[in-house]
Amino acid sequence: MDVEHELAALRGEIEKLKSRDSIRQQLVRYGRGQEWVDMTLMDEVFWDDAELDFGFFRGVWRDFRPILMEMARVAEGSFHLTTAQQIEFENDDCAYVECYGIAGGPRGTSAQLYGGRYFHRFERRGGLWRSARCYYVLDWTLRGVDEAAISANLIGINRVTDRSPGHPWFRRMGQNATG
Repeated sequence: MDVEHELAALRGEIEKLKSRDSIRQQLVRYGRGQEWVDMTLMDEVFWDDAELDFGFFRGVWRDFRPILMEMARVAEGSFHLTTAQQIEFENDDCAYVECYGIAGGPRGTSAQLYGGRYFHRFERRGGLWRSARCYYVLDWTLRGVDEAAISANLIGINRVTDRSPGHPWFRRMGQNATG
């Protein structure tokens, strides 16, 4: 292989790695946007016309945003993790993504935990990767953990009580959030 072809191949691999990282960052933003109840962060994840199917909602992102944010606002707290991302490229501007999602949080004196899978079609438009289609499948739920009993053993542990984009920890990414 001559130097020009080798350089072109390396550039292609670097571009694919950058795309893969951008998509993974979008999956992190998805959970972070829900946890901090931040609509602007969630809008960075989905194209406005993204098709969604969560079972209880089928439609487009712009119509789902207020429903999702209301659900997040009324929750006492939450976390949302995406893991085991499988990313397969159809071409330079389209990727199919499957990832596992684990989410949950306190509900009164108990807690709920959910595990499921997201199937995305990410598209790159104008240089930006966002989800153009998302299908969610719930695999399992766990309910009834007595949070009051667990919390009694965690006295003194730092807790987030203000879940909003105005919280200082939300905006301190990349900075020392310890003080």
